[in-house]
Amino acid sequence: MSQASESFFPSLKKEEFFPLLKSFAFFFFVLASWYALRPVRNEMAIQGGIFNLPYILLAIVIVMGLINPVYSWLVSKIKTSRIVIYCYSFFILNLIIFLLCWSFFGEVGRQWTGRAFYIWCNVYSFFVVSIFWVTVINYFSTSDAKRVFGVVSAGGSLGAFFGSTTARYFSTEICGKSSISDLGPISLIIFSISCLLIAILISRTLTSSNASNKEMNDNEIIGGSSLEAFKNTLKNIPVRFMALYILLWTGLSTAAWMISLTIIQDWSSDPCERTAFFAQIEQIVTPLTLIMQIFFTSYLLRTLGIIPILTLYGVFLLVAFGTYATYPTITAVLVLTVLIRVFEYGFNKPTRETIFTSLSKQDRYKSTVMMDTFVARTGDYLGGQSVTILTVFGLAIGSIAFAALPVAVLLSFVGYKAAKSAKI
Repeated sequence: MSQASESFFPSLKKEEFFPLLKSFAFFFFVLASWYALRPVRNEMAIQGGIFNLPYILLAIVIVMGLINPVYSWLVSKIKTSRIVIYCYSFFILNLIIFLLCWSFFGEVGRQWTGRAFYIWCNVYSFFVVSIFWVTVINYFSTSDAKRVFGVVSAGGSLGAFFGSTTARYFSTEICGKSSISDLGPISLIIFSISCLLIAILISRTLTSSNASNKEMNDNEIIGGSSLEAFKNTLKNIPVRFMALYILLWTGLSTAAWMISLTIIQDWSSDPCERTAFFAQIEQIVTPLTLIMQIFFTSYLLRTLGIIPILTLYGVFLLVAFGTYATYPTITAVLVLTVLIRVFEYGFNKPTRETIFTSLSKQDRYKSTVMMDTFVARTGDYLGGQSVTILTVFGLAIGSIAFAALPVAVLLSFVGYKAAKSAKI
């Protein structure tokens, strides 16, 4: 192998191959589980009569805030090797309960089950992914993370594709049906449970694959209090900057997406045409993200470092809002949506997880989960509500996009400070 190719493709030691492969497969089944559930969530939401999404988003934020102390308390009491087993088993039990409730409750019961399932799914999607990364960042060092987290993320992208493909296979069973006892939704929920069970098994082999650290890791109890994550966010400078960074980018991303939806509605009133447009975005984002994760993420993290990547998010969103304000066309929405999503999944998420490897064990197990769940969902809610409130006060979409420009600049500044405070 030439020197150029060695610098572009990170070299792997023989003992690193299986841990990387297991992490890849672990993430594959975690995201396959979630992406198979998405159509079931939407079907239950419709039958449950969920129409006021801002209140639903607020409910999700409240639930996230209540669950995080419970999760922190659990992590403080059990061995680290059992975190995935306990948490994922809890979610599997939830799926079984929802299935039984929908099958045996009456019409009113199904409406409440649908509302609860919609909220639960949004909590589930953030927690299962965050707990996966908690496991992985405690297994790989910071230098390892720069080399392999792009490839690990690619496993998640392939799993998402596999899960959504499986969901599409059963779409004819879901579409037009009125009961969750029909074959399609039942098959998807069983498929999701099966993927989580496989993920649990893989996590067990990943935890015990390093023989020299097995006893220490398996028997370690983190300790601390149930409010440790909230306390550390206030007193730990790197955690504080990362939490603010996540709050800002999720809020800005949600605002940008709501503005883009308005542009899409103005472009076409045909639901089929709009659906085809959304599908086109997915068809572009998925392969581009995979290419970036496999071939470029590691190289850029090792050569450029984390500062340019965290700083660029604000620049991309600055361009997006400026373009939506001055050139609100469907082409702009397509290009900018693809750019931002590929950057998030291909570069920014692996970079954030690389930073998390440098945190203390308390912060890795508790603060990172809180940031990926409660803080991120709070940003979504604040971004969506900001657009809604400004619209109520009579501001046009273009004016709202202009108003977001200073916040995008602030995001770049916070990203720079977060990267500097990490010192990796």
